[in-house]
Amino acid sequence: MLDVNKLCRILQISEKELNHLLDNIDKYYYLISNPKLDKTGKPLIGKNGKPRTRDLYPSVKLLKDVQKRIYNNLLKKIKLPDYAFGGIAKRDNILNAKMHQGNKFFFNTDLRNFYPGITHNQVFDMFIKRKFSPTISSILTKLTTYKGSLPQGTPTSPYLANLVFYSAGIEIDILTKAHGLKFTTFVDDITISSKTDFQHLVNEVMDIIISKGFKISHNKTFYQTKLPRVTNIIVKNNGLYLAESYKRKIDGFEDKETPEAKGTINYYKRVHKISKTKSSKLKEKVLQKL
Repeated sequence: MLDVNKLCRILQISEKELNHLLDNIDKYYYLISNPKLDKTGKPLIGKNGKPRTRDLYPSVKLLKDVQKRIYNNLLKKIKLPDYAFGGIAKRDNILNAKMHQGNKFFFNTDLRNFYPGITHNQVFDMFIKRKFSPTISSILTKLTTYKGSLPQGTPTSPYLANLVFYSAGIEIDILTKAHGLKFTTFVDDITISSKTDFQHLVNEVMDIIISKGFKISHNKTFYQTKLPRVTNIIVKNNGLYLAESYKRKIDGFEDKETPEAKGTINYYKRVHKISKTKSSKLKEKVLQKL
């Protein structure tokens, strides 16, 4: 059983440093507030009449180092289901889209306010369910949550989000597998696809999500067959594609050697490479990495 002394050794800090972190947690975060924009680039306005923002709380200094150790030495040892792609090493949005290639019917939805919507109580309960003691669960929760929720921008939040979503994800996974559907998540993006129509199951999927305390972005919820997109990748029967605007962006770079240009071009090439890779072999390789 993990106790405080063992936890300190894993986190490579003294008990005095641990107590200092817990007592001064506000000093180890800073705020980055970005306006939320609609499809036309205009700021989204909330019900209170004020512009909506996406607030990130990156951690710094000792807390950031400790969170990296929590991720590497504790969280990564907890195996995630095959459906999970976001926030996992060697899995990206392109591979997530590849899992759905060859299907015709797609259901996409997005979990609203995903990170801030995950409470410290949910994180604590997750640790308890993973057989951590109440004392250790409390310490780990205090080290990885902020202002009562999961902060976006820390080393631990993506993996913790996957773990908290686990109870909902497993129910959806069981349901979709029973009907021969493909289901994946990429952080807060959920995709289900099939070669045959499954629209009659959509409400059941949404009920599972809501019953577990998560909220759905209805303006980002679609059931479609025409040029379906999975994490910004167009998925067709014969491959993966990016929007034409992406190619125009590449053509618009005067200097193809700038970091932005290189990153854009390399991403385009990776989509093309993954698109041409045989799906069965790639799926087998990807799923073996967890």
